[in-house]
Amino acid sequence: MAITSSSTLSSQYQAYFSKELLSYAVQALVLDQFANKAALPKAAGNKSITMFRFGSPATSGITALTEGTAISAANYRQLSMSSITKSLSQYGQVVGLTDILTATGLFNALEQATKTTGEDAALHFDSVTRNVLVGSNVGGTATEGTPLDNSDTLTERYANGAASFSALNTATTSVTMSATDVLDSVTNLKINRAPEIKGTYVGVIAPQIARDLQRDDDWITAATRSNVQALYKGEVGTLYGVRFVETTNPFINKGSATVADRFIYDVSGTSGSAAGSDIYVSMFLGGDAYGVPMLASDSPMSPKVIITDTADKADPLNQTVTVGFKSYWTALRLNPAYYVVFRSKSDYAS
Repeated sequence: MAITSSSTLSSQYQAYFSKELLSYAVQALVLDQFANKAALPKAAGNKSITMFRFGSPATSGITALTEGTAISAANYRQLSMSSITKSLSQYGQVVGLTDILTATGLFNALEQATKTTGEDAALHFDSVTRNVLVGSNVGGTATEGTPLDNSDTLTERYANGAASFSALNTATTSVTMSATDVLDSVTNLKINRAPEIKGTYVGVIAPQIARDLQRDDDWITAATRSNVQALYKGEVGTLYGVRFVETTNPFINKGSATVADRFIYDVSGTSGSAAGSDIYVSMFLGGDAYGVPMLASDSPMSPKVIITDTADKADPLNQTVTVGFKSYWTALRLNPAYYVVFRSKSDYAS
């Protein structure tokens, strides 16, 4: 007797697609929290952003007084102000979707395109800010402490007191961030009279560096004595007056004996302490160290996502929908003395 089974009538079956989308990795981006933000007013007649700072405290204008004798106007303390200006650049991205896809797709491609576009924009702006703080993602000749895109002098430190980028590259021991490195970087900020951010300094570190630091005996001791509530995105703990937050978008160099290579983003190295291994940049930030445009600006060039779903001469039958963003953006170092660029390797084995 012939039995009809599911195999017999197999053509009626189709693959089942779950509408539950799998999650994907999203970057932990934190630099926007600590920037000095300035609005971009519309119709201002300028394609650059300018920020200002007054001069530092000094005693040169203080004089001994003679009873009954007014200070001469020639001896008055004069205020000073400097400005930092940087041109903005326009950035954008477009995702195109066909009408057939949007009408028949199992998933909402338009919604995902909007989400992806926003995440791509955030990653790009975080990278621009990161590169500016490090000293620009370009090659060229340079000396220690001098970035490539202007004449600002950066405060650069290396793990275990290494004297230079090339020295850190060749070192194979004591190449990870330690509690002593944190204390030395904080001391640097204090000597430079860097203002604090909400009562502390901030350390922006990669998860690999956080892992190295959290294995330090001083960190372990401090962690058992305090339970500070995290207030910043990605915060992992506090040590020596520095609140540490993690970023998954750190600046990474492939170790090299060439000094200028420390300004070039390069992840082709390997983990570990051998020469040529990845070297991670951590940031110790004080207040007013850098600035960016304010996202809430009323400028028509402020970051925005644009969805175009109407017919035009280029698409008379309205066969496509586009999702994109555009922005007029930059980042600028307001006071390089108010932050420390710290480089170290990691013994985390990926």
